Formats: sequence, C-alpha cells, structure tokens
Amino acid sequence: MPAARIFSQVVFTDPPHSYPPVSPVTCSYTHTPAFQPSPRDWVGMFKVGWSTTKDYHTFVWVESCLDVVGSATRQAVFKEYYLPKDELDFYQFCYVDGAGQVCGASTSFCFKNPAQRSPESIVEDELMVVTTQERRQRDGEEEQRKRSSGLDAASRQKEVRSI
Repeated sequence: MPAARIFSQVVFTDPPHSYPPVSPVTCSYTHTPAFQPSPRDWVGMFKVGWSTTKDYHTFVWVESCLDVVGSATRQAVFKEYYLPKDELDFYQFCYVDGAGQVCGASTSFCFKNPAQRSPESIVEDELMVVTTQERRQRDGEEEQRKRSSGLDAASRQKEVRSI
C-alpha cells in the first residue's frame, strides 16, 4: 500500500497550535470506515523531525473499539506527567498500528505555558507585536511630556484664578 494511503487512514481532528504543559492533553482522531484498529495500535507524541516509530516521546494504547463500525471519533489522553517540558520544540501525534506502520499524523503543535508572557511581546491570535526598548523609551518620554504640559496648564489656570 502506498505511504500516502497508509497515512490517510487515521485523521487527527484539529489539534490546537499549543497545549499547556501542566494539564493532560487530549487528541481526537477518526479512522476511515475500511480501517480495522487492533488492540496493539497506539498513538504516539513525536518531536517534529522524527525518523522511526521508535523516536516517540510518549505514547498511549488506543481504546478498543471493536464494537464500533465506521469512522467514529476517538480520543487519546496523555497524562501531564509524561508531557515534554521543553517549550521550544514542536511535536505531532502519530497513529501507529500493531505492525509498526504510521497510519495517520497530526499537524504540529508546541507546549506553552499561558502564564509566561513577557511584557515586550504580546501575542494576539496569530499576530505578534514586539515592542523594542527604544519604542518603550519614546513612549515614556511622550507620556512625560504630556504630563508636564498638563501640569503647566494647571499651574497657569491657578495663576489666572489668583489674579
């Protein structure tokens, strides 16, 4: 069977771009009606760039679904204890059958702690705004000018009232 046909037997359903590293990760997938899962199949989490199915970071056995006919949505849950701790690498899920063949692969994702955001960069959806120190200094100077001109106007008003 051609590699493209094997890889398309299991489809992972829209994994997010990132997961928090401190909670379990659930991935959803479906398989084609012709695909026959076996109790020896597993879903692995692989660092992008892997070359063999032995390169997994962690894996879970698939739940037996012998009573389900067709392409029902299935889930694999990875406990947080086994998740990667490095936030710089990208990973993907792969469904591996009992014979060691990859039957489906997800898009890539990373692990990112949502609480760790630096004040220099703000991520909004898929747009990243980077504020340089020079820009922050300019903005601070402008704010200082506004404050001082506001103080000057207030002191002039006091002088006018006292006259």
